[in-house]
Amino acid sequence: MNESRAVRIWLLSVCLLITLMIWIGGVTRLTGSGLSITDWQPIIGAIPPLSDTAWEEAFANYREIPQYQLLNSHISLGEFKFLYFWEWFHRLIGRLIGVVAFLPGIYFLARKRITSRLAGRVAFGIFLGGLQGALGWFMVKSGLVERTSVSHYRLAAHLFLALIILSYFVWLTRSVSMANRPTPASEKDARSFVAPKFPFLVGAFVLQILYGAFVAGMKAGFAFNTFPLMMGAVVPSNLFELSPTWKNLFENPATIQWIHRTLGWIVFFSSTALWIALLRRKTARGPIRRFVTGLAHLTIMQFLLGVATLVLVVPVTLGVLHQLGAALIVVFLTLLAHALHQARLRS
Repeated sequence: MNESRAVRIWLLSVCLLITLMIWIGGVTRLTGSGLSITDWQPIIGAIPPLSDTAWEEAFANYREIPQYQLLNSHISLGEFKFLYFWEWFHRLIGRLIGVVAFLPGIYFLARKRITSRLAGRVAFGIFLGGLQGALGWFMVKSGLVERTSVSHYRLAAHLFLALIILSYFVWLTRSVSMANRPTPASEKDARSFVAPKFPFLVGAFVLQILYGAFVAGMKAGFAFNTFPLMMGAVVPSNLFELSPTWKNLFENPATIQWIHRTLGWIVFFSSTALWIALLRRKTARGPIRRFVTGLAHLTIMQFLLGVATLVLVVPVTLGVLHQLGAALIVVFLTLLAHALHQARLRS
């Protein structure tokens, strides 16, 4: 294996681990496991309770918070261990990402197989990962005193930073993989067609994912479980029942779900229309066309998965796949953005 290939595999491994962590984060949220560990110990917290006494102490700490007292007072120690496992595993993967990003990076830098510029970029990614850990604890703290779940604002921030970190490392990985490779001439036509429409597409997906996080944080997916109508209407009657009116955009579960649904239609039609239009341009070939195609197919699957998740009242399996779908959409948006950027630089 040559060293350049080893560097690509290293960066790709970081991307895969981040995607895995987002998937596990979905499991943690949907099983209600996120508040099972009531402290944050970045180093020694990697070791779970190893004795009956340690387990009893961890369970006693959990029994002090509102989630246990108001929702889970019926659970046994064995059931608590199930909750604890997913939160511990989620945090463990976060630590593993840091190790996998840091140690091989030191090795490659010492062997002069990567530039100091790339090493600095990876170090910044590791810094973002540490910030994500702190933000995760900030999120968990919101559910330990007066709430039975975490703040949906902090949950959205935690998910968004995870997706930003994923996008950051996907960009780095493709930059290394495509270094010194020529851009096909056909990319010029594809870029001229896609680039003007790309900012709108990104903005729509960003809002869609943001409101998806709000839906998850407020558990709005457990209500209004009909499609395509909502409460028997296209626009529900309680869309603006909170005062002042602007609060409905962020704190009214009906409004939040309705916005998420509406944005779902927008990204569905936008990505599909872009794909079909690009297919009709016979001269537009290469990576840009492939990424637009992949993004459209993912969006269609994500839309159908979202509908199924809603009407079946958020089964864990479908809910987790829906969150994973959002991560994969971010991956393809990043790949498309990098391909457009590369075509612009080499045109």
